[in-house]
Formats: sequence, C-alpha cells, structure tokens
Amino acid sequence: MLGLHALNVPAEAVLISEIFLIIFALFAIFSGGSRSQIPKTIICAIGIAGTLSIGRVLFDPIPNVQPVTIGILLVGATYGARRGIGIAFLVAVFSNMVIGTGVWTLFQAGAWGIIAVVGSIVANQLIINEKINLSRLVFAGIISAFIFDFLVSLSVLIADPTPNVFIAYLITGLPFDLLHAAGNVMIAVTLGPSMYGLLSRSLSSTGLKIRSVVNESRIE
Repeated sequence: MLGLHALNVPAEAVLISEIFLIIFALFAIFSGGSRSQIPKTIICAIGIAGTLSIGRVLFDPIPNVQPVTIGILLVGATYGARRGIGIAFLVAVFSNMVIGTGVWTLFQAGAWGIIAVVGSIVANQLIINEKINLSRLVFAGIISAFIFDFLVSLSVLIADPTPNVFIAYLITGLPFDLLHAAGNVMIAVTLGPSMYGLLSRSLSSTGLKIRSVVNESRIE
C-alpha cells in the first residue's frame, strides 16, 4: 500500500468509509436470522473478528504474515459468504485501528470479503465429514494470498493510474506475496484444524444451520 500511504486523504473521509463498512458488516451478519439469534450472533461475530484482529496485530512485525486470510477463508466455509463478508469487514476496521488506518482499509476489507466468498464456494472441498482437509486448505491458502495481495495492490492506481507503475508495483511486491503465501501454509497446518473447531462450535451455539448447497450462502 505504498501508493496509498502517500495520499493525503482527509481523516473525515476515512472515518465515514469505516462507518459505512461497519454498518454494512452488521447488516450482512444479522440479515436472514431470527431475532432470538441476534444476541448470540453478535457475540460470536465480534469474538471472531476480535480474535483475528488480535492475531493480525501480534503477527504485524512479520511482513505480510498473519492469520486473517486463512481465518476468513474458514469463516466463509462455515458461516457462509454473507456473514463471512461482514466479519471480514470488521477485521479490517478493527485491526487497522491499531496497525494504522486509511483508504487502504477499504481495499483490504473488500479483498478479505472476496476470500470469504471463495471459502463459501469451496466449502465442500475444504470440509469433508466435518473435518478439515489440510492439503486443500493449504492450497486454498496459497491461492488466496495472491488473490488478496493483487486486489489490495489495485489501490496503487488511485495514487498513480499508470499501467507501468502498477506492473512495477506488482513485481516489487512479489516477495511479500510469497511471504503471505508461506505464512498461510504455516497458519493452515498449525492452526487450521483448531480454528475450524472453534468456528464450528461457535456456529452451533448461535443455533444457525449449515446448508448442504455450496453455491448458496451456507447459513440459514
């Protein structure tokens, strides 16, 4: 996000954009559920977003290595695309309150939201008989790293829309993309099963049900 860090964006504009993200996130998380489920859904969603945000902050000293991408991938696979997007938006806003916020928060939120959708689409490939397929999670984590980094890299076009600059930016950022992918492999292998276990238990506690159809939102 070097290009965007150079932009002088009014703090008010950043604040408004983050308020919009939070409102959209809450709508996505709570829509489609009964009123009785809302309190537990609030606790679970904020708990998941807070845990992933803390993990990102703790890993921040290691460039481009954090548990959020794998976490959001699994959130999409368990909670579905709609709620996965909402939680992804909250993670981007919450974690950047500590790490540093700006226009780039919009791109990160959008990119993690897309990762949540990917997770919901490939859910039946990642989760088989209520267990995580680690090899597929590792593969999905590698692909997700490059998808996320490419989408966030589009932010440089705001600072300079020149194609040559964008290509140079992508090439320069390749080592960080590889670090992200390697970090996702590490997180998937070491924390993937426990992350899925926690998400499954939190899902059960809300009373939400998982649909068997992958191409739809997986949560009723």
